[in-house]
Amino acid sequence: MMSQTITEEQFAEMMLDLLGPLYDRALVLFKACGTSLAWDITNVLMHAADKGKTDKVLSLLEEHNREHLQLQHPEIRGHVPGEFGVNPTKALLLHICTDVLELEPNPA
Repeated sequence: MMSQTITEEQFAEMMLDLLGPLYDRALVLFKACGTSLAWDITNVLMHAADKGKTDKVLSLLEEHNREHLQLQHPEIRGHVPGEFGVNPTKALLLHICTDVLELEPNPA
């Protein structure tokens, strides 16, 4: 995950037109995930919108928030390792990028 962050205002500027009727749902998720995941959430949603898979990605992220993130302290949300030292948030983001969105790694 990146250490960059995106404010709610920046999220609105980038995502409002891109997500259309799904924007309000995405904003609720963006706020729930907090600043530590703001860049990651925005990034996968931008790619999802480009691929026409926003609803699917939002559903995966919302489920992950309910099951893993909502009880974590906002400052460490998404950075807590799970069983066997695997971070479930990083694993989900990787799954979304590679399997759902079928993105190829940047060789640079």
